[in-house]
Formats: sequence, C-alpha cells, structure tokens
Amino acid sequence: MDKNVGKYLKTFIFSLLILLPGSSFAFASTHTVKKGETLYAIGRMYGVSVSDLRSANGLGSSSVLMVGQKLSIPEKGSSSAAKKTEAPKEGKKNSSAAEKPRQYDVYTVQKGDTFYHIAKINNVTVAELKDLNGITSSDTLHIGQKLKIPATIVNTENASLPDLTSSDPRKYSSKKGNSSLVWPVKNPTVTYMTGKVAGVQLSAARNEDVCTIRAGTVMYTGVYRGYGQVVFVQSKTGHIYAYTGLNSTSVQKGDYVVFGDKLGTAGIDAINGASQISLMVFQKSNPIDPAKAPRG
Repeated sequence: MDKNVGKYLKTFIFSLLILLPGSSFAFASTHTVKKGETLYAIGRMYGVSVSDLRSANGLGSSSVLMVGQKLSIPEKGSSSAAKKTEAPKEGKKNSSAAEKPRQYDVYTVQKGDTFYHIAKINNVTVAELKDLNGITSSDTLHIGQKLKIPATIVNTENASLPDLTSSDPRKYSSKKGNSSLVWPVKNPTVTYMTGKVAGVQLSAARNEDVCTIRAGTVMYTGVYRGYGQVVFVQSKTGHIYAYTGLNSTSVQKGDYVVFGDKLGTAGIDAINGASQISLMVFQKSNPIDPAKAPRG
C-alpha cells in the first residue's frame, strides 16, 4: 500500500472513531508531536495514561513517534477498558477508588546505577523505563534521581518466614564486612554473626532510620521470638530480608517498600547497651551473605 494512502486511511479511521457514539474513548483534542517528546511526556501533559494514548491511536509497544505526527488525546477518565458500574447503595461508600491497585513505585538512583541495571532489577526494558520517565537518549542518570517504576505486588500470603533460632545467638566472629556497601543504616561497623543464623550486626546511631536495601513486600512486622522488633521483606526474586533488633517499625504487613524506604528505627542491644540492628538474608530458606544479596 502506498505510504500516503495508508496515512490518510489511518486518519480517516480515527476520525470515525471520534464520531461514532459507541467508541470506547471520548477525545478532547489532538496533539502534534514535537522533537524529543515521548508518549509518557505527552500523557503527563494531558493527564492521560500511556496505555490509553496507545489504544486511542492504534500504537503498539514498539511503535515510534515521528515529529509532526498527530495524536488523538482521550478525555481524562475515558478508557478502552471502562465498564459501567452500579451506583453505590445508600448508606454505603464506594470504595473502588481506594481499592484500585497502584500503578507505579519510585526508585532512587544510586551510585554506579545504569539504565540497564535499574531496568533489569525492576523487570522492565530500558526503553520502557525511559518512556515511563520521559527520558531521551541523551539524558544521563544522577545520584538521588527519582524514577517511576511499574508497581510490583508480591503475594506473601503463603510465604514461610525464615527459620530463625528461638533466641538471638549473640555470637559474633572477628570477620568485618565492607561498610561502604549499601546497608540499612549509614556507615555502620559490619560484624558477621556465627552459629545457626548467618547474618551481620550493624552499628547505628541512636534511633537512626533503618531503610530497606531491596524493594519488596512486607511479609511480617512486630516482635519475633528473641529478636525484638523485626521486619521481614520478600523481594520479587524470592529473597527474604530480615531486619531485626529494631526499636520501632513504621510499616505493616502487605506494604510494598522500595529501595531507601524507612522501615523503622535502630534499637538498643539489651546486653551491651549499644545502638545496633542485625540483617539476615535468605534465599530458598537458606541464609546467604548479606553483603552479596541484591540491592535496589
């Protein structure tokens, strides 16, 4: 088919979609694509989602925008998947909005991060990551930069908690860890624990914030055996991160936390009076070296 004929035919089809009363979308306006624009940036400009923009304009996930291309902009709230809903019964609140799952989480760029690394650990392509954040091929990453990532919900209902001993072993080796790695607290002295439970003890400032080093879903929070206040987080890769010996917790079971989110505050060791926490990481029920556990 001649390219010009195809172009005009496509325009004609979209004109019909706008006019037909049964169309899934109501169109507010059209937009002419400018140099450097992405579907994400255009969607943010008009307050519509990328998926609705694609559906309204017949674009696939591999479609490339061209300068001068005309896009039909759906009205806010219209959707190809929109369904009729019953009016809420008198005396009952419509909670569908509150129950709607979130679409995005936030990732904070760390030293040494690349687009490939961030995309890989969050199960998206580099192209999708850049499109979602309106990033062009010439843009670079900056430490501390906030990036949108697709939300991940990990089902922890049937997950088993780590098999920790019934009491804190309180046995430490002479082996010291690398304090320059990313840890739940800043610049800790890292001491390896010995015995049945492998992990590290991390020195901390009094009531220092304890932050997650790996995104995931909170599977347990509260007092656990002899470990005081604890938070267990399960990542999408199945790793379980056990943050123990906390003074307080600020998350609940089922919460999704991303890298750097606050889980609670550092606690005080009942024996030596030092401010510290412990970190253990499990993979398939087996403890692994926390220094080698995935971050991000």
